[in-house]
Amino acid sequence: MPVTYGPEYSRPDLPVPLVPLSGVPVVVRRALAWPAPERAPAATVGWAVLTAGLALAATFTPHPALSAATWLTAGFVVARVVALRQLSRAQCRFEPAWLAAQTRVLRGHGFDILRCTVGGRVCDLTRAGDVAALTRAAPGAEVVLEFGYRPAAGDRVTVERVRRTRAELEIRHAAFPPDSGRVRFPEASYVIGASGRVTVWALAGRVLLTPAVAAPLRPDPAAARA
Repeated sequence: MPVTYGPEYSRPDLPVPLVPLSGVPVVVRRALAWPAPERAPAATVGWAVLTAGLALAATFTPHPALSAATWLTAGFVVARVVALRQLSRAQCRFEPAWLAAQTRVLRGHGFDILRCTVGGRVCDLTRAGDVAALTRAAPGAEVVLEFGYRPAAGDRVTVERVRRTRAELEIRHAAFPPDSGRVRFPEASYVIGASGRVTVWALAGRVLLTPAVAAPLRPDPAAARA
């Protein structure tokens, strides 16, 4: 299974890791894909231009050193082209598996709710009365949830806002309720953004909300019959 970022790193813009390699391939990648995978093709073009310049110089000024430099740089360019093609194929095979694994982490992670509104009114998830009112809200009532995540370790909390109808919101009580309520997105997913090196997330589908109050006690059937 691909190594993923831990749940504490759940955020929209995760850097897409390079395909894991071990042993000699790591050294080869560093040498042949320098300075970075996204800039390596342009660097290869630069090496090819240098090789052409050396070949031209060796043609007009024959010298063993120029000939040797030309052959060395030409071999290096060919090796870069082959290595980059292989690394690109390996990366293309790795990324879908990594995205699937990171998506599973995201779907299982709960975010602390900072604010909840139902039909434009604030719902305090630490109050049993407000949670009961949310439970009884009409299926078409709009629920707005604001939750926080940290863009990076030590950064200030960033607020994300999602909107759902009450029918798309599933309320699940926990045996040990969280302090302020928690939200989870069991149908969310990660995709790779336009840059190709950073993810974005799609918080689509139903939402699981865990309020900060215990489940209401059911009446004792024996007491009701008494």
